[in-house]
Amino acid sequence: MSVKAHYPKALQIRELEQKITSELNLQGFILSRTIWGTSICSDEVNNSFNIFSRLFVGPGPFRFGGISGLPFTGKTGVMAFASHIPDKGGAFILYGPHIGVSKEGTAGEILRQRQDSNSTCCGSLIAGLSAIQNPSTIGEETASDYQQAQVVKMLNAERDQILSADDQIKEVTEKAYEKIHTQVKELIHDCKDALVGKKLYLMGGIVINTNWDEEDFFDIRNSEVIELT
Repeated sequence: MSVKAHYPKALQIRELEQKITSELNLQGFILSRTIWGTSICSDEVNNSFNIFSRLFVGPGPFRFGGISGLPFTGKTGVMAFASHIPDKGGAFILYGPHIGVSKEGTAGEILRQRQDSNSTCCGSLIAGLSAIQNPSTIGEETASDYQQAQVVKMLNAERDQILSADDQIKEVTEKAYEKIHTQVKELIHDCKDALVGKKLYLMGGIVINTNWDEEDFFDIRNSEVIELT
């Protein structure tokens, strides 16, 4: 079973790069005056998307996401990002959770470089799934593991629907996407005064990681231009 069997509309990174370039040009963005940011999981496998930095100005990307892809930098992060947008320029934000699909077609795992066996992907979401499957293991929130506590809290709020799904790993990924999408939109609204006169392009979806020697994918779920006046 291939990535396309799980996500039929997913684009490989090189296809996504072409789509981003085309869409931004169509919407009147000047790439030499556009910065970019991401709200995706901090897992290093997602660094495959760093090649998009060649499209934009600045070293980029600004990273809003923590584990699972939730925008843990919060309002402070968005305010900082807004202050970095070039004069007469804009910004592109890519967001969403990630899921692995191995060469064998198994969702939730990949083979990483120099490892002999597959490992979980997204580890944070799968650990969160394990927690809600076994509620007695959910401990008190601590400062040393704050982000994962929020991931578990997010998934626990959707526990019944997740546990009744045919594919629970894919379901937690969908729930994470919904939450990331909502939080990114809310943060932009909360920071609207800092974004007045700026043009934003948001692209949300599911990052699909593959084995280390294969190209990753992205399944677009939302794309929109926001101009605050």
